[in-house]
Amino acid sequence: EVCRDKYDAVLPLVRLLLHHHKLVPFVAAVAELDLKDTQEANTIFRGNSLATRCVDEMMKIVGKHYLKVTLKPVIDEVGYPTETSLGLLSPPVVSLSENLRYYVDKVFREIVRSSISCPTLMCDVFYSLRHLAAKRFPNDPHVQYSAVSSFVFLRFFAVAVVSPHTFHLRPHHPDAQTSRTLTLISKAIQTLGSWGSLTKSKLSSFKETFMCEFFKTFQEEKFTESVKKFLDDVSSTESKEPSGVSEPVHLKEG
Repeated sequence: EVCRDKYDAVLPLVRLLLHHHKLVPFVAAVAELDLKDTQEANTIFRGNSLATRCVDEMMKIVGKHYLKVTLKPVIDEVGYPTETSLGLLSPPVVSLSENLRYYVDKVFREIVRSSISCPTLMCDVFYSLRHLAAKRFPNDPHVQYSAVSSFVFLRFFAVAVVSPHTFHLRPHHPDAQTSRTLTLISKAIQTLGSWGSLTKSKLSSFKETFMCEFFKTFQEEKFTESVKKFLDDVSSTESKEPSGVSEPVHLKEG
């Protein structure tokens, strides 16, 4: 209400609240306001509101090391042609189904088994969001999962995969071919993470027909169950074992 452009205030606000250990109750409060304006469960936390931007900035600050240990080894491997001259291939799935399948499988596997490394603060925020969503849409059993996946998959892992240089997972912007591969991996992770429900409508949202064919291979219950278990784990407040990978968080530089 006060700032002309509220997004300029988000980063300093998040850093201040993190420093004073007040971020979780603040995010819960603004998320509750956000949910009052949300009419449909399937659009939960999809816009750029104050709540979603605060969680985005929090994940960038607190989840930097978590991203590094989870994704960097796989991202470093990406650079081999995945869709060699896609337009010239007949059918295009020939090259796609091998390299891309390998990368998507690997990235997906690393993510769903990474919950032990997820920072406690992120888990506390996801726990709040999950319960607020379930309270707002009590008749939708999936909304508690989509509330968490809309952040951890769509706004955290998928974004880091598509632009690894901005998350310090790669030293510079990848070349065009690698960038294309990363974009397809990111799309795959977004779709798999959308509470794992690969419906016909979701598959038809792909412009490329080969992506629809590719995704049919992921229509198995084991993928849905893996996503569900991961979301359960990262939105739980039960104490986690020390993972031995935590790093001090830099709230202020310069």
